[in-house]
Amino acid sequence: MCTWSCILWSSALPIYCNYNYGEATKDLNVDLLNHPEYIEKNATLAFLVAIWRWMTPIKENQPSAHDVFIGNWKPTENDNLAKRVSGFGTTMNVLYGNLVCGKGNNETSMNNIIDYYLHYLDRIGVNPNEAGPHELLSCADQVPFNPSVALPP
Repeated sequence: MCTWSCILWSSALPIYCNYNYGEATKDLNVDLLNHPEYIEKNATLAFLVAIWRWMTPIKENQPSAHDVFIGNWKPTENDNLAKRVSGFGTTMNVLYGNLVCGKGNNETSMNNIIDYYLHYLDRIGVNPNEAGPHELLSCADQVPFNPSVALPP
């Protein structure tokens, strides 16, 4: 049973206990709330959960990471005030919230994610310079969409 306040990193994308496990349980018809270990033991399920997380908004009136990434999401006036703009940085914001966003340009995890993104663009033959300026890649100054839970010590 998922009784601890945590984030499970066993898939490519974070699944927040207990909220997202409950939502994933309903949407995927798999009891992840009581059996989060299923994700670790079943690669197909882990991939399904990662796709679910990518395609599903965390909260109503928020975009999915997919919608931000492909340009379906357009920032509102409130988003502009929160420095959330169309770009990879807002995709990170949707996925990771205040775990990596809103902490300035020296946030290690955010910079690692940006570096991986640029690395994989290069690997698939896309010039990393085409990804846009740092302001679009970063979520350093963005107000996070979703506050996270505290990680255990």
